[in-house]
Amino acid sequence: MSADFPYVIDPRRPPSGRRAGASLSLLILLLALAAGCAGSPPVPVAQPIENPTIEAETRLWYQASTAFSDGRYSAAIHLYERYLTTYPKSRRANEAHWELGQSYEQMGEVTGALKEYRALTGPEGAPVSTQSAYAERAQHRIEALRNQPALPAGARSGHTALYVSFSNLPPMSQVESWVRQLSAQGISAILMDGSLESSFTRPPAPTVPPTSSPLPNLPTGALFSTSRGPVMTDWFSVMVPQAHELGISVFAVLDLFHAPMTDHRPESKMLLYDPTRRKVHPWTQFDLLAPTVQQEMAQLLGDLLRSGVDGMVFRTRAENSFAYEVSDGVLRQFETQVHQPSSEVAQALRDRMTVRQDAGAIASDKTLWRWVGWKARQELETLARFKKYLQKAVPRLRMVLEIHPEALSNPTSALVNYGEDAAEARRRGFDLLLGGPSREASDVRNFGGSFKGWSRDVIQSEKGEPQTLPQGWVLLRTPAEHGGGMFTGLAQQADELRTPDIRHLVFVPDAPAAIP
Repeated sequence: MSADFPYVIDPRRPPSGRRAGASLSLLILLLALAAGCAGSPPVPVAQPIENPTIEAETRLWYQASTAFSDGRYSAAIHLYERYLTTYPKSRRANEAHWELGQSYEQMGEVTGALKEYRALTGPEGAPVSTQSAYAERAQHRIEALRNQPALPAGARSGHTALYVSFSNLPPMSQVESWVRQLSAQGISAILMDGSLESSFTRPPAPTVPPTSSPLPNLPTGALFSTSRGPVMTDWFSVMVPQAHELGISVFAVLDLFHAPMTDHRPESKMLLYDPTRRKVHPWTQFDLLAPTVQQEMAQLLGDLLRSGVDGMVFRTRAENSFAYEVSDGVLRQFETQVHQPSSEVAQALRDRMTVRQDAGAIASDKTLWRWVGWKARQELETLARFKKYLQKAVPRLRMVLEIHPEALSNPTSALVNYGEDAAEARRRGFDLLLGGPSREASDVRNFGGSFKGWSRDVIQSEKGEPQTLPQGWVLLRTPAEHGGGMFTGLAQQADELRTPDIRHLVFVPDAPAAIP
C-alpha cells in the first residue's frame, strides 16, 4: 500500500471521520438552537459537505490497489488505466503508472510496461529534479527489459476465462450481479460470442447442395451495435461496462467466414470444387480475399472495437475444405502472382482425390502445395492487416486465432485441410487458441508439450526493444459438479494447470440444447 494512502477505506461504509464530523455539527446546531431560545440572534452553522468526486476516486484507487496486491494483474490493468484516464493529475498518478507497469510485466506485456515506465522517467535528458520518486526505479526496469530478450512471466499469471455463449447469458437485468459473482470466484476474462454464428458450442450448420431442401431459419445477427449487418441485441454495450467496472476483460469471439454482414453478392462468397464431378457449388463462407469483403469486414470489426472489448478471437474453419474452396477472384490472383494456370490446380485436386493413401508422390503435388501455401499466406496476410488496423486504434488489444490441434501435431495436414500455419501466425504476433472440442483438465499437460517453447523462437526486436510475445490459450470443460450457473473452484484449478506456454485457460460450460 502506498505511503500516500496508509489506511484502507471500505467503500461500503462511510469513513469514521465523516461520522465524527456529523456528530460535532449536531452538537453545534443544538447549542445554536438553545442560544436562539434565549433571544440571541441565530448563529449560521456550516454543514459538512460531501465530495462525491473524492469518494469516487478513493473507491477506484482502493479497487485497483487491492487487485494489484491480490495478484489479479489483468483486473489491476483495467482499473489503473481507468484511474489514470479519469484522474490524470492525481497525487497518486506516479504510483498508478508504476504499479500499472508492474502489472503489465506480470502479464508478459512488455510494450505496455515500457510505456508506463517511460511516463515516469520523462523525456530523455530531463532534469533529475523534475522527475518523480519512481523515476530511478522505472529507469532500472527499462534497462532490464531491454537486456532481457524473453520476459520470464510466471506460470501463474494469465487469464482464468469463462466462455459465454448466447444460450448461457443471464437475463439482461441480472448482468451486474452475475458479473460480480464471476469476479468473486476469480474469473478474470469473459469470452463472448459476437454473433450467433460464432459459438464454440453450437455445431456448424451442414452445407446443403442446391438440390436439397433449404436449411431451417435459425436466429442470426450481431450481438453488438454495427451498421454493416443485422443486430439481434446489443449485448456488448451491457456486458463490457459491467465487466470493466470489476477489472474483468471481455474478448469477442467472431467467425469471420460467417460474419453477420448483409453482403449477399455472389462474388463475396466462396465456391466449393467437387473434383469427382468437376463442378463447383455454392459454399457458405465469405471470401476473405475479395477486396469488397475485406472493406466490409474492416468496418464491421471497427464497430466491434468501439464496444470497448479488450481482444478478439477469430474462429477457425469448422470444415476441412480449405484446399477445395475457390472463387473467380482467388483463382485470378493465383494465376497472376504464381504464373500457373488454375486448370492445373483443378487437376492437382482431382489427383489428390484419386490417389491411394500409401501411394508415393505424384507429379501434381508441387502444384497442390503451391496452391495451399499461397492461399494460406494470403488469408493470414489479410488477418494481419485487420490486426494492424485494430491495434493502431487500441494498441493493447489482444488478437487471438483459433487453431485445430493438428496445427501443432500435424502441420502439413492442418495446412491442406484448414489453411492453418501456427508458426507463421505466431510470427505475426497472434495469440493461438487451441480450439476444437473443449477438453478435460487432465489433457492440458499433454498439449503443454506441443506448446512448449512455441513463443520463445519468435522474439523479434523492433528499434532495439523486445516486443510483446504471443501467448497460448486452451479450451477446457467446466467441472461436472458446478451448480446454479456459478463455477466455483475454476481459478484454483487454472492456477494448478497453467504453464509458461499455456497462460490462458478458457472454461466452456455445457450449452443448453436449444438456442432461445
